[in-house]
Amino acid sequence: MKAIAEVAKDALELPPVQRLTLARILLDLSDESQDFSPEVEADWETEICRRMEEVKAGRARSSGFDEVFARLDQRFPT
Repeated sequence: MKAIAEVAKDALELPPVQRLTLARILLDLSDESQDFSPEVEADWETEICRRMEEVKAGRARSSGFDEVFARLDQRFPT
């Protein structure tokens, strides 16, 4: 099995829209064990669609693997 850093690096090499699709799939899988209200689900769906439109329109900025993990390391030091 790949380490999470390898999986993340592979995912970050995907085009932005495919990264968002992958994120949605992962969120959907993890949400199976959680019970969110229909309002929360609708709000998240709206936000995801908004972000996908930002990516498709070229208004969203993507980050490289090193930058993403540097920010994560700062936020969650080990």
